[in-house]
Amino acid sequence: MKPYTDNTRREFLRKLIASTSMMGLAPALSSLQSCSGATGKVGLPMRPFGNTGEMVSIYSLGAQATVEQVGMKDQGIEIINRCIDLGINYIDTSAWYGMDGTSSEEDHLRGTSERHVGEVMKTRRDEVFLATKTHDRSYDGAMRHLESSLKNLQTDKIDLWQIHNIKGGGNEDIEYIFSDDGVMKALEKARDEKIVRFLGITGHVDPDPMKELVDRYPFDTVLMALNAADKHYNSYIEKLLPTAVNKNMGIIGMKIPARDRIFSHGGIITMKEAMSYTLSLPISTIIVGIDKIPELEENIRIAQEFEPLSADEMLVIEDKVKSHHEHLLFYKGLSDWPEEWSGNNV
Repeated sequence: MKPYTDNTRREFLRKLIASTSMMGLAPALSSLQSCSGATGKVGLPMRPFGNTGEMVSIYSLGAQATVEQVGMKDQGIEIINRCIDLGINYIDTSAWYGMDGTSSEEDHLRGTSERHVGEVMKTRRDEVFLATKTHDRSYDGAMRHLESSLKNLQTDKIDLWQIHNIKGGGNEDIEYIFSDDGVMKALEKARDEKIVRFLGITGHVDPDPMKELVDRYPFDTVLMALNAADKHYNSYIEKLLPTAVNKNMGIIGMKIPARDRIFSHGGIITMKEAMSYTLSLPISTIIVGIDKIPELEENIRIAQEFEPLSADEMLVIEDKVKSHHEHLLFYKGLSDWPEEWSGNNV
């Protein structure tokens, strides 16, 4: 990766901030009006979701943490309902997500998140833009996931279906993805049959194969890891974000607090700094996993009060995390994954 001087990095960030400004922020919803026209919701700022024609809340739910844990159904449902009540209209889950609190290694845990989300969707489906994923790269496997996702989510339509966790380091067979037996055939078939509306990809390991996919196919959305430590190794902000912006994709940021590691080492930065940094980029929304309602409510307040940072303010935050970037970028393979899978973890 080409090293940046402060001046060149500042100019790079200024251009990104200008792109964010061009996207614009719709007025926050009033307490009497929601995305679906229902009453009683608190407002959140909204942004366009790329070329989809949809508007999404700038802060959204990543349905991991409590929502994906076995034995936490009631708590998960409470969090999902509270998210919608507070103005969140975008929920992201996956056929992969499911934990026993510390581990997600067992296949029988898969789908726990979708099932908990589905308990809310059976009565509130029209209030949210619903996104899920398949981690299978084959046509047959992806179609099996789609069938189970629809059942788990208690719906007959998914707004966004994504290829989960595009990897790097030679571990991703892109040609197979586009082969007659590959997952793209499943995505296109589901869209053509109007079971899903939009198609996307996700990843947090390596931006290079994701850029190759985005260059090759007109995906509607991309979900990528975006936080203040990103620039210090194999940067998504440098390698993939500009391309996604140029293609007017719906862009979702994840790993905002790096599974809470961004608060370690004496508290490198605050959640407000972490969220404000990523939301100052030209993206549509961020997804964050939630453990408890008070955590959610605090993050909602940050989103409601969000004001874009200047390039200099972003540089200061990047510098704060520099000495700990290997610890923070564990999801790129620079250190081990956390033993505990809790907290603001997406």
